[in-house]
Amino acid sequence: MITVHAYLWAQPEHLDAYRDGLRALQASTLANDPGCLAYHFWESVTEPGAFVCVEAWTDRTALQHHLDAPHHRVGSAALDAHRARPADVRVYESVPTDL
Repeated sequence: MITVHAYLWAQPEHLDAYRDGLRALQASTLANDPGCLAYHFWESVTEPGAFVCVEAWTDRTALQHHLDAPHHRVGSAALDAHRARPADVRVYESVPTDL
């Protein structure tokens, strides 16, 4: 399994548009990417406009298909106009384990 943590920052004056763009990207990803196990955004309670997206993918191929998909390219490009700074994206290879 592949896990992605994407840290994102919106320009304060475009916060509502950025949130709407994140919602649209989430919906299109969940509807179009069969290798997506989870795709969630959260906004910081201490830093308005700071978000984290936590994604889970079946494998690297599924993640690459997502990154290459038209809905991702269009959604990401729409967010670019409202970003306060570049995203900090971290990709992990995850192995489920029992407690």
